Amino acid sequence: MDNTQSQSHPTEAGPAKAVSQFSESLAQASENQRVLIQEMTQFAKEEGLRFANLRLERNGAAMDKLQNCQGLPGLIGVQQEWLRDFLQDYAGQNLRFAGAFRGLAKECMTSAAEATSDNIDRMQHEASGMVHKGGEQVSQVDANNYVQEPLH
Repeated sequence: MDNTQSQSHPTEAGPAKAVSQFSESLAQASENQRVLIQEMTQFAKEEGLRFANLRLERNGAAMDKLQNCQGLPGLIGVQQEWLRDFLQDYAGQNLRFAGAFRGLAKECMTSAAEATSDNIDRMQHEASGMVHKGGEQVSQVDANNYVQEPLH
């Protein structure tokens, strides 16, 4: 009985090790999410400032043109130019954000696939080790049970 307890102890290390590795994986995933959110926040801040500055420049240029325009046709021309720039700027900004988020999504999927593959490989390796140890223990138990005692 003492022998089986000492042999069962290594199998208890397997689940503890698996929990530890799972905990490490969760910690790594949390750190990756923190970095991702930080990068997204920085990108959004920089893009927001760039876009606001662009629109301020366009609005300032439109105001300058309004002061120098001649009559109703000049006013309508300045308004049409401002509206065209407005729509182009917003469409361009949406495309920039879409491209950035597409890149982030691709990077996240690649990272998740690599992490999953690593975890699966590690689990398969540990499972095969546990199966091997279990097979050895079964062989030892079988050998102990089939030893015939001499008949008297």
